[in-house]
Amino acid sequence: MWGLDGTVCVTRRGNDDVVALGDDDGDGRADVQRIFAFKLPGVHGVAVQDAELVPASSTTIWRTPLALPLARPRVIVSGLQDGGQHPNRTVRVGPDQMLWVSVGSSCNDCAEENLLERGTVIRYSADGSRREIVANGLRDTIGYDWHPVSGALWGMDHGADFHGDDVPPEELNEIVSGANYGWPVCYGQRAVDPMTNAPPERLALRPGQAKPDFKAIPRQAYCAQTAPSVLTLPAHSAPMAMRFYAAPANAGAAFPAPYCSDAFVALRGSWNRSVPVGYKVDRVRFGADLRPLVSETFLDGFLSSDGSSFFGRPTGLAIAADGALLVSGNSNGVIYRVAWLGR
Repeated sequence: MWGLDGTVCVTRRGNDDVVALGDDDGDGRADVQRIFAFKLPGVHGVAVQDAELVPASSTTIWRTPLALPLARPRVIVSGLQDGGQHPNRTVRVGPDQMLWVSVGSSCNDCAEENLLERGTVIRYSADGSRREIVANGLRDTIGYDWHPVSGALWGMDHGADFHGDDVPPEELNEIVSGANYGWPVCYGQRAVDPMTNAPPERLALRPGQAKPDFKAIPRQAYCAQTAPSVLTLPAHSAPMAMRFYAAPANAGAAFPAPYCSDAFVALRGSWNRSVPVGYKVDRVRFGADLRPLVSETFLDGFLSSDGSSFFGRPTGLAIAADGALLVSGNSNGVIYRVAWLGR
């Protein structure tokens, strides 16, 4: 989901299309809806660059002009690793004007067959002709964004399932080029995961290496070489999107100044936990040193008080042209608009 000049572009993976939503009368509700791009199998992520829409599926990235008449989207990247357990792809335009895409793992806690491609963040040139694997050891960092002041890249990574209610935690990581974040051998503060079946010697690989190093490595020694998380959230909260708040200039619905440079995280909610968590949007507060301090509930109410049912699962986030926060879900077909009323 992406806001641009009052128009919001929303991907519908089940329909293989992108829908453009407009608000002509300015009341905060979409009164114009039209299909902008179609026949894009499994489309999920979407970005905007140079007056073009950039949709992405698990294997493909396209480009198409943001203009009428509609043109057939052209493929600029093909051959990304297919879905497996994590078929969704988030594509973003970085401060370097390159296209960044997260590629989740194919499994829960296995040693991937393709160590160079799975559990990574990859970036491509705008035309898709050049690529670089930025970081690995990330199970599924589908939500990520750049701090508007420091420029640092932060991402929320999903922990493994079937390890119990409280481990491993969901991780907020600072994504640094060349770093390995430990999945599936380690989690959190370099803790060794005793339940994984993946031997670390199958994973001794960092971005830029031509091939894995198959020397036997003790788990603790391997984990000591990985990048630790900076902040954690409860296990199985399922972070699906992350956006720093930076309101457009002269935005009437912009949030108060303390929100600027903080991040919002959409937590879809757990399925692999006896007591549900998530089903909300958190605000991650950043300090004067531009580092995260704490994650706290910003928007909830999607889960019943007894935890037995839900009517929404926050999944997508965007900052609208007027500064409001847009929140989409994958269970009820609704996009919520959260605006500051100045009270």
